[in-house]
Amino acid sequence: MSADSWQVFVDGLVDENKTLGDLGVAALMLTGALVNGTPADIETAERKVEGTRLLHLNAHNRRATMMKRGFGELTLQQVCAYTPAPLRRTVYVAMHEMTTRGIALRITVSNNKALILAGMERLNRTIAVLQHSMSEQPGTYKRRGTVPIAAGSVIVSRKA
Repeated sequence: MSADSWQVFVDGLVDENKTLGDLGVAALMLTGALVNGTPADIETAERKVEGTRLLHLNAHNRRATMMKRGFGELTLQQVCAYTPAPLRRTVYVAMHEMTTRGIALRITVSNNKALILAGMERLNRTIAVLQHSMSEQPGTYKRRGTVPIAAGSVIVSRKA
């Protein structure tokens, strides 16, 4: 690879690193929206995550294509070992940040999934309670109120 192509590769790696950072920020915004946002906030944050994810995917594919064309099956770590001295520091910093940001993003995505599942479970429980209350037969009306149904926890006489 010539110096120009190395610079293009490093620029692609730096761009991928930046878009990964932006994706992490968008995922954290989604976490905030899931915790205390309205459905509109959640939808806006989800669209932001999806748009940023596509930008990162494009940057990753460009960098991976360049790397595959120039180095075949070598890993990013192995390619970084071939980097010319003036660019080596930039490459290693970007690679380290990408590793850290990738770990942070995995944790954030895991938290978001847990928040979504907890919300869905809460919604299922609420629906079950509403369905149960709608399907109950009313008890016998008495002057001072309704007698609990026979399946309730209170024993009711047959005269009621």
